[in-house]
Amino acid sequence: MSISYWNSAQTKKNIETDFLIVGGGIAGLSSAYWLEKNYPTSKITLIERHKIGSGASGRNAGFVTCGSSEHFAKLVKDFGTEKAVEIWQFSEQNRELLKTEIIKDNSSKVLYSSTGSCTVAASDADYNRYIELANTMSGLGIAVELIDENRIKSDYAVKGFKGGIEYKHDGEVHPVLLLNELRGQLKRTEVIEDQEVCKVESNQGVHCQTQHLSIRSQKALVTLNGYLGLLWPSWEKIVRPQRGQVIVTEPLPKKVKGPCYLTKHLCYFRQMPKGELLIGGFRNLDLEKENTFTDQVSQTIQNALFDFTRNFFDFTKDAKIKNQWSGIMGFTSDGQMVIGESPELKDVHLMAGCSGHGMGLSFHAAKVLVESLAGGRIPAHLNVSRFSI
Repeated sequence: MSISYWNSAQTKKNIETDFLIVGGGIAGLSSAYWLEKNYPTSKITLIERHKIGSGASGRNAGFVTCGSSEHFAKLVKDFGTEKAVEIWQFSEQNRELLKTEIIKDNSSKVLYSSTGSCTVAASDADYNRYIELANTMSGLGIAVELIDENRIKSDYAVKGFKGGIEYKHDGEVHPVLLLNELRGQLKRTEVIEDQEVCKVESNQGVHCQTQHLSIRSQKALVTLNGYLGLLWPSWEKIVRPQRGQVIVTEPLPKKVKGPCYLTKHLCYFRQMPKGELLIGGFRNLDLEKENTFTDQVSQTIQNALFDFTRNFFDFTKDAKIKNQWSGIMGFTSDGQMVIGESPELKDVHLMAGCSGHGMGLSFHAAKVLVESLAGGRIPAHLNVSRFSI
């Protein structure tokens, strides 16, 4: 964002802080949480350009998952089996950290449910491939079960699919309630909303400017995910924005057990506690237009989502749409996050490129980022140093 002379505040409020966090989503709030734990006497300031949860963290499907079984197969292809297991376990640790640190013994406050998740097979060829994939994952200690067409119908109420792979430990959550709970557990973080950062400079500390604020900090944590390229355009080639679109129906009979993936259409769905059916995905129908910072829905993808809702379930013939929305994700070329100190700005640390897995990665990733400030190790597949600007 740039600021015109006419809109610029003639007198800006000056803020001195130890740690500045830019971005008020799951990544930013999680960073504040771990900073408070690791630096108990420090002053922390978090800046959000709109309201907490206005970005992707308040616009996703609420999957607290490791990803689909197809995702695991791709990890094996791209990184090898040992690294794939490490990456999968990172998400498992994210889920367990959220449960022990934030959700604790009261899952109802964030509508968290440990449901498991399922990757459904769209064809006989997919199902035959899943037989081998399920055996591989089980042999590596991942708690999966191959389920047949009858189980797909009874547990997930979808028709026309041959079966799937069910992973036992995933869950689902109300993402905004989770953000609110995270914020509520912060004790020493000043949260400032409705202030968009327009400039971050590094010179004997970090200097950050918004329209009304001038902030100096020892270190800055920039947690903008897909919007990183709006602050620094050179980063858009590393973290590409991509829009995801979602619809939610009016309440229906409760029939879908937990989060599901249909990777053929980059599609995912779940059913909420009161019966609303959520369907997202189909961005591969129009990828060029979905590579955008623009937050709006498109008719092509919304039609595909509605057609899937009406035609692929056994209880949605008269389903009515309650909500439609979109959100901007950030994708890297290898599908893994970017964590670490900016190669261009000293004392400015980045966390971005969740690649569609923000809820399944960010709490643990924030812990890694904060620990790295004191020399902690960042896994090689997440380290910012693997890219050059």
